[in-house]
Amino acid sequence: MNYVVAVPVNENVASFIGKKGSENGLIFYNRKIDDKVIVALMPVNSEDKLFYGMAESMLIAGQIVISTASVDKMLGESIVAASLLDKHVIIIDETDVSGMVNGLFKDFEYCGMDSLLDRITSNKEQHDGSLRIDIDKAFPVKGIGTVALGIVTRGIVRVHDQLHHWSGKTALVKSIQSQDVDVSEAGYGTRVGLALKGIEYGELDKGDLMLATPYKKSREIEARLNVSPLSNEKLETNKRYVFISNFSRAECHIEEIAGNAKNESRIVFEKPLSIIDGDAFMLIREKAPRIFASGTVTKCL
Repeated sequence: MNYVVAVPVNENVASFIGKKGSENGLIFYNRKIDDKVIVALMPVNSEDKLFYGMAESMLIAGQIVISTASVDKMLGESIVAASLLDKHVIIIDETDVSGMVNGLFKDFEYCGMDSLLDRITSNKEQHDGSLRIDIDKAFPVKGIGTVALGIVTRGIVRVHDQLHHWSGKTALVKSIQSQDVDVSEAGYGTRVGLALKGIEYGELDKGDLMLATPYKKSREIEARLNVSPLSNEKLETNKRYVFISNFSRAECHIEEIAGNAKNESRIVFEKPLSIIDGDAFMLIREKAPRIFASGTVTKCL
C-alpha cells in the first residue's frame, strides 16, 4: 500500500515521517515500512511559494497531517485550507486546538507522534478509474533518455503502457522505478520515476498529466466554488487569484458567477493548464487566510 500525506507546517514532522528526497516547490519525504510506503509532501518555506506548495500538497495527498507544536498564523492558515477539502485530517496533539477546529472537519482525529505512522497507514487510500500520473519533474538520463517523476493519482501504470500527453504525443513506458527499485507496475499513491520513449524531457513540465486517454490543456473552465466562511470574501467577476490544481498553477480571474448556492462560475487562466473534468482545485488571494476557496472543475472549455 502507498500513502501520500500533506504536512503543511513543521519540518520536524515531515522528517519524522520519512527521509528527505527531491524538491520542486514541494519537498518529498519517503519511508518504507514492510510493504507500505509513505510519501510526505512539505511546502518549500519561502513567501508565496509556501502557500502554492501548501495547496499542491493538500490537493494531491490522501491525508493531511497538521502539527500543533506552534500555535501561530501558519497553523491557522493550514487549518482553514484543510477545512476546504473533504480529506482525512490527522491533528498531532502537541497543543489543545479543539477550540480552533471544532465543526471545521468532517473526518479527523487526534494522535501523538508515537502513533502517527500507525494512524497514517491505518487509513485506506484508493482512487479507482482510468490511469493518471501527475508529473512534477522531468530530466534526461544518459543511456536511458527521458525520465519523468510523478505520483500515480489514479489507476495502475505498467511497463509498456502508452501514455497520452496534452501535446498529442504518446509515450511508451520503458521502465518504472519506485523508491529506487525497478517495478513492473505501480498503483495509486506511488511516487514513480518513468523512463519514457516518444517524448523529450523538455516537453514535460510540472503539472502535466500522463493519461490513458488523450486530453488537451484548457484556458477556461466551468466550476463549482466553495468559499471558506472564515475568509469574508465576496466572489466578484474580474477579481484576480492564483489557481492551484495538484501540480498545475496559474493566475486567473472569475469571468462569470451564476450567483446560486453552488457558486457556479466560469474561470479564465492566464495560461493553459493540464486539468480535466472533475479535478479539485484551490484559490489563493493576497490577504489572510491566503487559501480561501476550493472547487471542482465541472467542464473544461
